[in-house]
Amino acid sequence: MPPKEDRKAHLCYLANEAFPAAARGGGYPIRFNHCFLRVVYDNLFGARWNTVLPPGKPAIHQLTEEQLEQAIEIGEEVIADADVCRRLNEQSLRYRGKLK
Repeated sequence: MPPKEDRKAHLCYLANEAFPAAARGGGYPIRFNHCFLRVVYDNLFGARWNTVLPPGKPAIHQLTEEQLEQAIEIGEEVIADADVCRRLNEQSLRYRGKLK
């Protein structure tokens, strides 16, 4: 397993480079890196992520190694398939009370 800092860098790459590039291609319901991370983290925790993690420190620095691996897997699925992104975005919005 790669070092934790390498995995954090990979998640940042997914959020800041890979996802925006995929979203520019069209068909994605979201397009910004912070929305991508919201979808990833909310689906990782099965709840609004900032109700699970304590405030004051970015989520990426609070994830366990296992959570970080799961976040990367979710992120890669979101990037690979706009339909997965759509489904997980809707789930995230449900966690936030914005969809029924």
